Amino acid sequence: MASIQARAWRHNFADIVAPEDVREPSEMEPRWREWLVDGPIDVRVFEQDGAVAGFAAFGACRDGDAAEGTGELYAIYVDPAAQGAGVGSALLEAAVGELRARGFGEATLWTFAANGLARTFYERHGWRLVAGHQERLAPEVRYRRAL
Repeated sequence: MASIQARAWRHNFADIVAPEDVREPSEMEPRWREWLVDGPIDVRVFEQDGAVAGFAAFGACRDGDAAEGTGELYAIYVDPAAQGAGVGSALLEAAVGELRARGFGEATLWTFAANGLARTFYERHGWRLVAGHQERLAPEVRYRRAL
């Protein structure tokens, strides 16, 4: 998962995030192990030809202004070699279904403001831009959808 995340970052965010801000898989692996074993996140993976081609991470919304019953899509990462084959859509559908099954009535997500492909993808799947702005490695905007 850390390798997919690093490859996806390099491929998708090269013009958004400075190269030195993209961590190597070896730096991310301990955090992923912790999250998967003890963390408050859930992950669904998409396997293709016996290998993980992408994953979605989700759980309760972490936003301080979130209403009770709000979930969050933390991330979707698809290996660049598998992009455009429906992997992201399948992962998004699975994550939304899981959030709905756990009783969340709506969900939010954050994405880089400059990431037009992701924003179009989310909008095509029913997510709407809402108030909210944060900046971690680059400016981010918030999306929301009813579940």
